[in-house]
Amino acid sequence: MGGVSTAIDITLNSLVLGGVFLIVAIGLNIIYGLSRVMNLAHGSLYALGAYSGYTLVSTGLNFFVALLLAPLLVGVAGLLIERTVIAPMRSRSIVYTLILTYGLMFFIDGLIKYTWGNEPRFIDLPAFMRETLPILGTHYPVFRLMTLLITAVVMAGLMLFLSRTKTGMTLRASSTIPEMVSCLGVNMKYVHIGAFVLGSVLAGIAGIIAGPLTTIDPIMGHEMLISSFVVIVIGGLGSLRGAVIAALLIGAVQTLAEFFITDLAMVIVYMLMAIILAIKPRGILGEGKFE
Repeated sequence: MGGVSTAIDITLNSLVLGGVFLIVAIGLNIIYGLSRVMNLAHGSLYALGAYSGYTLVSTGLNFFVALLLAPLLVGVAGLLIERTVIAPMRSRSIVYTLILTYGLMFFIDGLIKYTWGNEPRFIDLPAFMRETLPILGTHYPVFRLMTLLITAVVMAGLMLFLSRTKTGMTLRASSTIPEMVSCLGVNMKYVHIGAFVLGSVLAGIAGIIAGPLTTIDPIMGHEMLISSFVVIVIGGLGSLRGAVIAALLIGAVQTLAEFFITDLAMVIVYMLMAIILAIKPRGILGEGKFE
């Protein structure tokens, strides 16, 4: 049973990690796919979601109420960023937004340090989420299972929104034929705003659900930004289906590498990325877009 319990732990941990990667990477991919903006401050928005969740819970709110409110606060921050930083540069080369969002990343990190300090923070979970659940010989933390459930609900809701609602179908069409969508009378300004806010909300969701999994600190978004870039590069820039496969793959590879060869885990991930790109330069499904 020892081998079975270890395999279950590794499998579930892979899904949990891959799920967090997926939510962050999907948000980044939506922003890029709809407005061709590579937001280097996306990881900082993820950190802002974690800190917002921590603050809301520490004031006495239930964790699940904070899970609803924190992403909305990050979405408001995303709206302000899009209107003040991204929109004025939209007609220029993508390099301008890369530089601006790179600087914005450090600005948000500094704002987080000024507001919450440098010391680590921890989200206080409800009592039942601090328990463990016996699964085939192993006792697995309930909060990790809840993370899996929340990830599944978020992704199912996102897929239904994109495929079954008029707004979602407009966003999907705008990612492939923006000129046609514009000719049909859709104001692309609102499409760009919606994409950026949606991506920011997803980063906020990932931040608060990852808070109990890792230490909350001001630069937690940097590592997540790198991991999410790996996911969207392997999955293909702008490909949502590719991002799903890539996130689960990277989650599994990183979990296995950390279990067997801790010090080289990220090296293994980068090697995998290089191999896949050498074979499939447009991503694992060949759907990636080049600028």
